[in-house]
Amino acid sequence: MAETMRQMVDEVRAALQDKLRVRGGTLEKQIRRAGRQLPRHVRNDATYLAQAVALSDNPKLARMIDMAKAQKAHRNILAHLETVDIGAQRRNAALNMLASVMFALLMTGVLLLGVLWVRGFI
Repeated sequence: MAETMRQMVDEVRAALQDKLRVRGGTLEKQIRRAGRQLPRHVRNDATYLAQAVALSDNPKLARMIDMAKAQKAHRNILAHLETVDIGAQRRNAALNMLASVMFALLMTGVLLLGVLWVRGFI
C-alpha cells in the first residue's frame, strides 16, 4: 500500500512540475507554491494525498487511509492538470503585463495634459 501511495504522489508531483512549473521537495511544498493556480477541491485532494503518504509509512496508521478516496483524489488532480494549457497561461501573463503598461502610459498622458491645461499651455 505504501508503494502505491508513493507512486500516486510521484505522478502528481511530476504533473505539477510539468504543467504548473511548481517545484518543491515534497508534495506539501508544491501545493503551497501552486497556491491559487489550483482550485480549492484540487488543493484539498492533493493535501489528502500528502497526508496519506505520510501515514502510509507506519503500518498501523496506514489502515486509516481510505484507498478509494486516495485513488479518486489522484484521478481528480491529474484530470485537472490535463486541462491546464501552458501556452494560454503565458499569453495571459504577457497580455496582462502589456495592459498594465498601456494603462500606466495612458494615465501619464492624461496627467500631462491636465497639468498643461491647468498651466494654460493648451
